[in-house]
Amino acid sequence: MKFITRKKLIPVLVTFLLLGIILSQIRIEDLITTIMNINKIYLILGFFLYILSYVFRGLRFHILLDKKISFPDLFHIVCVHNMVNSILPARSGELSYIYILKKYHDKSTGEGVATLMVARVLDFITISLLFFISSLFITDLPEMFSSAIWLVVLFTVLLAIFLVILLYAGEVFLRFANAVSITFKLDKNVFVIFFLKKAKEIVDSFKNIKNSGKMMELCIISFLIWLTLYFLNYTLIKSLDMNIGFFEVLLASTFVVFMSILPIQGLGGFGTYEVGWAIGFIGIGLTKELAINSGIVVHIIGIVYYVLLGLYGYQYLCKK
Repeated sequence: MKFITRKKLIPVLVTFLLLGIILSQIRIEDLITTIMNINKIYLILGFFLYILSYVFRGLRFHILLDKKISFPDLFHIVCVHNMVNSILPARSGELSYIYILKKYHDKSTGEGVATLMVARVLDFITISLLFFISSLFITDLPEMFSSAIWLVVLFTVLLAIFLVILLYAGEVFLRFANAVSITFKLDKNVFVIFFLKKAKEIVDSFKNIKNSGKMMELCIISFLIWLTLYFLNYTLIKSLDMNIGFFEVLLASTFVVFMSILPIQGLGGFGTYEVGWAIGFIGIGLTKELAINSGIVVHIIGIVYYVLLGLYGYQYLCKK
């Protein structure tokens, strides 16, 4: 019990520690001034772009689930899932997608895990490729980004290999797991039986995704999701009256996504989000104060967006 309590406290401590460090680097008056001077038109445009990204996410899950769940239902599931995932630490909110599918649409755990894993791998491949592409459009690339490019290329290749393994080598893994359980006489064990059952569900779901012939379509939708989100960041930068090019915004804001992968993410992403944003935007030439201020403001706007859509999606699910 004490271990569980400590485990829950770690994200909270990380959040307050990082926030304390970040806020000590700026003047609160400057932050308030930045918030007060936000251009409301760009704010509204940003919200529509955010909704559009959810539309694409819902469409991707609609295809991944072989169109067995309606697009409107999946759009509202995305609304709730993204809110929960953004609030809970260390991306533990990902489990909400699997839970909602099972509760409201009687989908197996395996189907939920498989579709979510494919979506996330496609996300990170897309992000890495866009990061690399944006670097080609920027002259005088900062040294820190130049060093990161080859790591991103390697990361993309490894993810692509991982995706192929997920889609094509699942049955090999399942046969191996069954052979091991029989060899060590564990095939009657309740926990092993449960594990093998769930593993088969996941493998069958991967097989369905592979046989659907929709991978190219899923890749295109993944690119549309992230292009929309990067245009959202660009729009919010414009709302703060900051003159930064689109590819610079894409390159710099990708560091927020890379930070979100780390298991240290705190509640609501506070701290880690601002650190990732500051690293990226200081790297393209912003002052430390401006980078931190803009990161905090954009993060707050994002929270407002996903909470509004999350509550809307929750209301929809409650009526089902």
